[in-house]
Formats: sequence, C-alpha cells, structure tokens
Amino acid sequence: MKSYDVAVIGGGIIGITSAFFLSRLGKKVVVLEQGCLATRTTANSFAWINASSKAAKGDYHQLNASGLAGYNELAQEFGEEPLGLNPCGQLYVVRTNDDTRYHELRQRWELLQEKNYPTAWVEAKELPNLEPSINFNQEYEALYNFGELCLDAPRFSRFLAEQIRIKGGVVLENTEVLELDISSSGHIRGLRTKIETLEAEKILLAAGASSAEMLAQLTGFSGFANRFPLNKSPGLLVTTPNLSPRKLTRRVIYWEQTPDLHILPHFSGGWRMGADDTDGVIANDDTEENRRAAAGSLLERARERIIGFPETLSINDCSIGVGIRPVPEDGISIADVLPGSENFFVVVTHSGVTLSPILGKLMAEFMESGTRPRELLPYSLTRFPGFQ
Repeated sequence: MKSYDVAVIGGGIIGITSAFFLSRLGKKVVVLEQGCLATRTTANSFAWINASSKAAKGDYHQLNASGLAGYNELAQEFGEEPLGLNPCGQLYVVRTNDDTRYHELRQRWELLQEKNYPTAWVEAKELPNLEPSINFNQEYEALYNFGELCLDAPRFSRFLAEQIRIKGGVVLENTEVLELDISSSGHIRGLRTKIETLEAEKILLAAGASSAEMLAQLTGFSGFANRFPLNKSPGLLVTTPNLSPRKLTRRVIYWEQTPDLHILPHFSGGWRMGADDTDGVIANDDTEENRRAAAGSLLERARERIIGFPETLSINDCSIGVGIRPVPEDGISIADVLPGSENFFVVVTHSGVTLSPILGKLMAEFMESGTRPRELLPYSLTRFPGFQ
C-alpha cells in the first residue's frame, strides 16, 4: 500500500497551492483530482488578485492583502512569466455625478490609505493617460490600485504541480476518491480510490464548490450535503479571441455604474469580461439561451466603452465559461480541521485565486504543527451552528 504524509483531495488552485507548501515543509504529498488539474472553477475565474474589494472587512482584508503579497514573494523566486502573473494594476471607474457610488468609492480609497495599501485617486484629466482606449469623458474619476495583479490561474496551478513533483510528491489526475479508510476505532488511516487504497497520516479536502457533497461521500454521512455552510454562486465570463497586435486595455477595470462591467487583459491576447447582473441572469435560469444573451450584453457594453473594440466581433468568436464559485455562508473562508477529527482538514473559500498563497501556506503550517496559526482563528468551522 502506498503511504504519504498528506493526501490532498482537489486539484484546483487552493489544493495545489496547499500541497506545494506542504511539500516545502518536507512532507510526502499526493494530490488527487477527479478530472484534470485546474479545469473547473480555477479555469473559469476572473483571476484578479486584490484586497481592495475587501477594504471594509478588517481581518479579511488583511488575509487578502497577504495573499497578494504571497504572489509577489513567489514572483521574486520564480519570475512572473512562469507563474502566469501580470502586474497590471486595477481601476475602479466612477461617474462624478453619481453621488452615492462616488462617495462610496472615495470612502474605500480613504480606508485603503489608512491600511497603507498601494492606491491612488485619479482625476478625470489623468485617466486617458492611463487607459487611452477607454471611452472616458470628463464626468469620470477612478480609484487606482496599482499593486494589484491578474493571473493565468491554470498555468500557475500547473507550474506549482511540477514543483510538487520535483520535491518527490505525486499529482494524480482523473482519479476519483470514493471514501475515507477508517479503522474500527474511528481513526482515519487514508482513503480509497477506484484503483487503490492510499495510506495518509493527514488529509486535506480542497474540493471547492463540491466540498459539501465530497464530505458526505467521504464520511458516509449524507447530512453534510445539506448542513455544510456553503453556497454556490455561478459567474459567467466571456473571453475574446486573441486581438493582437492591439492590446486596448492595460489594467483590470471595473465600471462602477449600471449596467456594470469588469474586464481584464487575458493571457490569450484577448480580454476576459463579466458583470454582476449577468451572473444573476444565469443564477436564476442557466440555459444556453440565457448564457448567449448575457454574453452578447457584455460585448455590447464593451463596444460602448472601449475605443477600437472590433465591431464585427460576436459571441460566436468568443468562449463563454461559467465558474461555480464556492461561497461560505458568511462570505469568508473556511480553513479548519473537521470537528471531531484529528487529521482531516477542510479549506474552502471564494476569492480562491487571491487567497491561495496565504491559505495554502497557513494550512500547511497548521497540518504540519497541529497548532492553528493565529491568522486562521477567524476562519474556523466552529463559528457555524452544528459545528461547535
């Protein structure tokens, strides 16, 4: 029987990053992914690395800022290109005559300044110099978060998977985990796949949106499927084909207006875009017809707001993806040992792209030492009813 220090269930960005840091601590690690690495939510993520959107959330803002810092540390070691990092920065664009949104964004800027976050306010006359292809007029100003990044998340995950292999770990794709291997005394000894039983001293479940169902399957307790405090939020994204040699936009851009739009320079050479209201369309009724209608709406908004957007570009030229985002019930991460267990750990979060370096590192330290890092105290499962 093959034996490992840690088995990680889930080959998305959170599972792979956790396994990477465990391997750096000298652990013999196996990662088990039901399909192919980083092809589900990780591949269908907007992949904007930021803490500015969490400015008012105290400790959670700091956790996200630590995630961003973690990417910069990895870039110092490996370089940005192998990791799929683009240090592009981000703009929140707002109309000055929209009193409510303008005031809210100015408040966010003030909060970020108090936290010494790399941010600046951009006046209307300066915006065309930052983004010459955006159809600005004098009524716009912007919050500029110049330290933020975007990520080719599948490339990042595959790169770290190779680092795990270099350290002697194993990454298994197309491997379905069936259940935990539990002794007669109730101790978790490992897990069973369709092919074999693996011994593991500790197990980490990092199954994203499938976490509740996987907990039910692994433990044999069907109640987890309904009781685990996790919601699923679909996000629709449209990615254009390569539009080289024109780049048009340089940064992640959020239009703080109705209808909204967010857009970033994608590593394919095109753009990736989405909006909150189009997410709502497919959340209510996810049909092919609604996906195409929502995607068409995003293209029209981009055409209105970006100078030089190809007039002939249609949704038939683009790829339409839906990522099922795992969102804990209170909106912040879960990173804990399963109550009642000594060696079965769970990590699940929205903003997985931003948080993967810090959550992966902290979970590795937690599993290695058995002592919960101080930074993880707010993210225990025990904050939810039924898990005390």
